[in-house]
This record gives sequence, C-alpha cells and structure tokens, in this order.
Amino acid sequence: MRNDALIGFFCILYGTFFWGLVWFPFRLLNFGGIEPIQGSALSFLIAAILALLFIVPKHYSEIFQNYKTLCIYASVGCLTNITYVLAVVYGEVVRSMLLFFMSPAWTVVLCFLLLPGDKFSIKDSVVALLSLLGGIVILFDSSLFNFNFGVSDLYALVAGIGFAWTNVLARKYNHLSFQVKSFSIWFGVSLGAFFLLFILKSFPSIANISNSYNLFLILSIGSMLFISTLIIQFGLPRIHPVLASPIFLFEIIIAAFSSYFLANELLSIKDFIGGVLIIAAIFLSARHQSHKDTL
Repeated sequence: MRNDALIGFFCILYGTFFWGLVWFPFRLLNFGGIEPIQGSALSFLIAAILALLFIVPKHYSEIFQNYKTLCIYASVGCLTNITYVLAVVYGEVVRSMLLFFMSPAWTVVLCFLLLPGDKFSIKDSVVALLSLLGGIVILFDSSLFNFNFGVSDLYALVAGIGFAWTNVLARKYNHLSFQVKSFSIWFGVSLGAFFLLFILKSFPSIANISNSYNLFLILSIGSMLFISTLIIQFGLPRIHPVLASPIFLFEIIIAAFSSYFLANELLSIKDFIGGVLIIAAIFLSARHQSHKDTL
C-alpha cells in the first residue's frame, strides 16, 4: 500500500471508532429530552463554531471561491449525518449499520455517474446486486411473507446513500482542502437541522440545553465531531471510495460490541446472514477495484 493510501487507511480507521460509538451519547441526549435532530443541530453547531475560530480565518478565500461546490457537499453531509443519527437512535444499532453499509450498491452507481474515468463492469453490477440481496434478507420478514421495513430502516438506507455520495464527492472535489470540506459538513448539518426544527416547530427547551449533563454531552460530541471529521476528510481523498468501504466495516464491529454491552441488543440470524452478504459485497468490491487500479 502506498504511503498516501496508508495514511488514508488509518484516518478512516480512526473515524470508525467515533461513528461506531456516537450512537450512545445521542441516545443519552434523547433520554434527556434532546431529540436526534435537536442533538445534531446543537453538536454540529459546536463543531462549526470551532471551525469559524480555527479554520475559516485561514481558508476564507477558498470557501468563497468554491461556495457552489461546498453547498453541494454540505447538503449531502447534512442528509447523511442527520438520517444516520435518526437511524441509530430510534432503530437497532447493528441492523441500522448493516443497512447503512449497503454502500457498494450506491457507490458503484455514483462512481459511474460522477467519476467518468471509472469504468463500469459486470463485476461491479454483481457487487451491487450482492449488496442489495443482503439488504433484502435483512428487511424480509419470512413469517409474514413481506418486508419488515421500519422508519429507522429508511433512515439507515438514506444515510448509506449519502455516505456513498460523500465518498465519491470527496474524490471528485480533491482540489478542495479537507479543512474546507469538513467545515462545509459541520455548517451544512447544523443549518439543515435547525431548518428542519423550524419547519417541525420542535426547538429544544432552554432547560434541557442548560442541563449540565446534556450540555456536557453536546460539547463532547461537537468537539469530537470537529476532530474526527477533519481526520476522515483528510484521509478520504487518499484512498479510492470503493476501497474505503471495507475499512469503515470496522464500525459495525465497534457498534455490535457497544450495543450489546450498553443497550443489550442482539443480532438476529436473518440480520447476520444479510450482514455477511453485504460485507462480502464490500470486500469483493474492494478487491475488484484494487485489481483495476493495478492495471
């Protein structure tokens, strides 16, 4: 592995620890009266404020010169992060993670549409179909002969599409610094979440925000978001988006152990089989892409 790709590998691996555990503080906030969209708005606002202090002064010209591109990146980041938090707070953590990681299906399509230099092959379609089959197995309810599809499952699927889109855009917009792309995500999620709260008329109460425990959680999540997003955005352009997917799988392992010990959640046989198919699709996709890159 090239040095650049190795750096990307460790950056993404670090990110899997954070995103594999972040469901828990968001659930604690929900128990404390701060709902997922409210928690996203406040925690990402903390990260955006930190960026205004430490990043924007050095990169303001780059931001204004690329504001249209950054608006696209911010919108995708907003969609991805808000739906991800909704999925892991309201749904089963590992089930949501597995549906989220149906990324090969979406990554193949998005690479074809947004990265013209990437050739689309029959093997790519096999990878996508295998990933989709895994999702079907997870969602199918054999006892009722229909799909057991909850709202949290929809959130997870949408977040997964946004995640694949973010990976592809990170490579497409490799002329932008990782600091600026990170800022666009923090700002986009915070702005988008507050806009949703305005539409839903569901702003958090001052009492809930000022609660010392909730405030500590919000500040902690926001600070860790600031650090982890910078590290992930630094690493993503250094590794192909399809190759990045297997690394993010470690997030499932972290989530599985943490959800078992912290929330007593167990994985069903059906979810396990579907997860194996999705994981197989991701590894097959990475192997195929690695082979193409060496040609």
